[in-house]
Amino acid sequence: MENIAAALEKLFAATGLRARVEPDGAKPTDDTQRTYFTVSSGGEHVLFSIDGTGEGARITAALAREYLTGAMGKSAVDPVRAFLCGGELPPGVRVGKADHYVFAIYGAARHRQALEYIAAMATVKDMYADMGDGVTAFCKLVDSDCDYQSAGELAAVLRENMTEEIDADIKIGVGGVAHGVSELPLYYSYARSALVSGAEFDPKNSVYSHKEYALVRILSELPQSETEKYIKTVLDKNYREVLADEELMTAADAFIKHSLNISEASRSMYVHRNTLIYRLDKIERITGLNIRNFNDAMTFRIAYMISKLI
Repeated sequence: MENIAAALEKLFAATGLRARVEPDGAKPTDDTQRTYFTVSSGGEHVLFSIDGTGEGARITAALAREYLTGAMGKSAVDPVRAFLCGGELPPGVRVGKADHYVFAIYGAARHRQALEYIAAMATVKDMYADMGDGVTAFCKLVDSDCDYQSAGELAAVLRENMTEEIDADIKIGVGGVAHGVSELPLYYSYARSALVSGAEFDPKNSVYSHKEYALVRILSELPQSETEKYIKTVLDKNYREVLADEELMTAADAFIKHSLNISEASRSMYVHRNTLIYRLDKIERITGLNIRNFNDAMTFRIAYMISKLI
């Protein structure tokens, strides 16, 4: 298909993820370093692959399949789905300036239950659609009755409630706040992009913000030598010791996720606060960054994500 190359370029531009098409259409039997997936479009089936294996790579591949399916021109029956994929406004929906929180919700094997949950809690002013491959789009109107201060706050509550209600590992990509109905397709593409990036960079987390990965996507286009230079500039030479230590990275992730709060982070990890402090001190000794300081925490976080590009 002529549009395969264009679709791959769109995927990379939106997410920073590089996928390749397998020209012979057959998965190599001896390849244990890549994850494969098939996209169907126009009656043809195309085999793609991405680097890496395991659960994180499988989630990334599923989301990349959805993205490439849309980019390669698959039609959608659902008018909301068609609209969010770049089609015309659904019948009965007026163009307005109202704000919407925009999410892409991945429910994996419990996708149908996830869609039903969103359908049950959505109001007539909200929009939602089954986007295929386990993803549900949800555009929540932000009105005077909204109890949430941000899209991220609502996403965290949604994820917690859905996980408990349908017993599934829910992942949510946060596109942000669309200022008007006409911006919903753009912000849904942001949310879907966040899902793909989050699965690649933070498979252990569950809520991914588009804004968090914007810088990483830009840096991913730089030559590898430049990204390596950045890492070596902001982190001491033994930084790989920390990145390879699951215990230290779990401590850093929990601490940053809980807004640099020792007590909340230690509770979430079920460890004593002194244990967490010890691990943060060790990270500082190795990397030269005191992540109890906001600026150092953000530097560490960005450096970690960039290191995964090398």
